[in-house]
Amino acid sequence: MYVSGTGSKLIVECLNKNHYLSPSGYRKTGIVQNEDKTNYFWNATTICDMLKNEVYIGNTVQNKVSVVSYKVKKLRKVVKERHIRVENTHEPIIDKEIFEKAQIIHKERAKKVVKQYDYLLRGLIYCKHCRMANANCIKSKS
Repeated sequence: MYVSGTGSKLIVECLNKNHYLSPSGYRKTGIVQNEDKTNYFWNATTICDMLKNEVYIGNTVQNKVSVVSYKVKKLRKVVKERHIRVENTHEPIIDKEIFEKAQIIHKERAKKVVKQYDYLLRGLIYCKHCRMANANCIKSKS
């Protein structure tokens, strides 16, 4: 759908309308489609993550994150050049050409986010109610 021009938001609407469970919903229930009202809805982030995941073309990618120290449980991202990539480890479910087309389309559509300000306390202050680091929390405004 993505390669044919459908955006991730429209794909999400289609999956939710047809009652397909999200990957977390499938993991918890073991079923693909459910007519009952469930909380396992798709979102655009899940679709974008799936579009970038090489596991669907039969590759295994490891070493994406590393532990800062065995004492500290913080993780940090590893640069893409240092990832461990093993090709053809399992049966692919998507053709490589289609996957590559999706990567090109995704790069073209990706928004370039430019931070207007770099605040001194960014990442240190969180909302008491939702634990988010932004000012978009509904409870904090009321």
